[in-house]
Amino acid sequence: MIYLKEKQYYEDLYDLLTVKNCLDFIEIWKRKIKKDREEINDFKLADPKGFVEGLGEISLYYKKGEEYRNKEKTIREWMDKDRIEQEIYDNAKEPSSIFCPDCNWAMKLEDKTLYNLSEKQSNILFFFRCPNCKKGRGIFDNGEEFEPKRLICPKCNRELKEDRQRKGEVITTIETCKCGYENKDIWDMKADSDEYKKKQEKDKQLLETFRGIFCLSKEEGEEYVSSQTKSELYSKHEEERKTKEADPRYKKAKALKKLKVFDLQKLLKETLEKEKYIDLSFDKPEITRDVIIPFSIQESDTSKSDYDSQNNLKKLIKKTLEDTNWRLMSDGISQRLGILTGRIRGYENEEDLIKIV
Repeated sequence: MIYLKEKQYYEDLYDLLTVKNCLDFIEIWKRKIKKDREEINDFKLADPKGFVEGLGEISLYYKKGEEYRNKEKTIREWMDKDRIEQEIYDNAKEPSSIFCPDCNWAMKLEDKTLYNLSEKQSNILFFFRCPNCKKGRGIFDNGEEFEPKRLICPKCNRELKEDRQRKGEVITTIETCKCGYENKDIWDMKADSDEYKKKQEKDKQLLETFRGIFCLSKEEGEEYVSSQTKSELYSKHEEERKTKEADPRYKKAKALKKLKVFDLQKLLKETLEKEKYIDLSFDKPEITRDVIIPFSIQESDTSKSDYDSQNNLKKLIKKTLEDTNWRLMSDGISQRLGILTGRIRGYENEEDLIKIV
C-alpha cells in the first residue's frame, strides 16, 4: 500500500477542492442576487445589477485568496499524516507462527492494511489464509486477534448469520436470522469501478477547466497574503489602540505634562523658592531608558529641623511633579549641613507613563 504520494498529488487534490468550493460559492451567490437586487433598489442605484455582481466578484476574490493562504499548511498536514501512516505500514513486523484454529496448518500471509483502532493509535492488520481449509484469520502487529464486529438482528437482537456469494464481479451478502429477518446487499464491483472512473474523469475536467480561474498563481497568492497580513496587523493595531484609549490609566498618562529639563527646573525653582528652598542646581544627567537627574538645593529657613526640612521638601516635589512626566526617585531626600540632595526621573515611554499614574 502506498499512503504517501508525490507532492503533485496533494497539489492537484487541494486545487480540485478549491475549484469545487469556488463553484459552490458562485451558486450560493447567484441565489442571493435576486433578493439583494431588490433590497439595493431601495438606495436608488443607477445599476443595482452591476453593484451586486461587483460585490460577488470581490467576495470571490477573497474566497480564492483564503484558499491560497491555507494551501501550503493544509498540504503539509496531509503529507505529514500520510508519511506517518506509511512509516507505520512499512516498519510493521509480520506476526510469526500463525496456525489455523481449525486444522492447525501453518497459515500464509495474504495481505496487510492500516487499521485505525482509534484517532490516537494506528495498527497494521495482517490477513492470513489457511492453505488447507481456506479459513481466514486477522492478526494485528501487536499480536492481538482481530474480532469482527458481530451483526445483530434489528428485530430480535440475536446474532445474524452471514452468507457471502460471488458471481463474476458481483458479490451478494445475505444476512439472516432465526426470527425470519433477512437483509440482502449486492455489490457490483464493475459498476462501482465504472462510477469511480467517471468521477475521476469529471474531476480531471473540472481541474483543467477552472484551475487557472480559481487557483491563484504563486505571484497572485503572495500578493494577496501580503495585503491581508498588512490589513490584519493594522486592524489589530487599531483594536489595541481603541482598547488602550478606553483605559482610564492611559487617559491620565496622556494628560501628563511632558516637561523638558529646562521647563522642569524652572517649575521646581519657582515653587520651592516660595517655601524658602533656594539655589536649585541640576547635576549631570544619567541617560538610560529614562532620564535621571541628581539635584541639590539649600534650606534658607535654618530654624527647621533636618527631618522637617527633608520631609517638607519631599512633599513639595511630589506634589509639584504630580501632573508631569517626572517623579522623585525612591531613595528620597538626603541632607547635610543645610544642603538637600536627591534624584528625579523623567519618563518618555508610553508604557512607563501608564505605570506611574
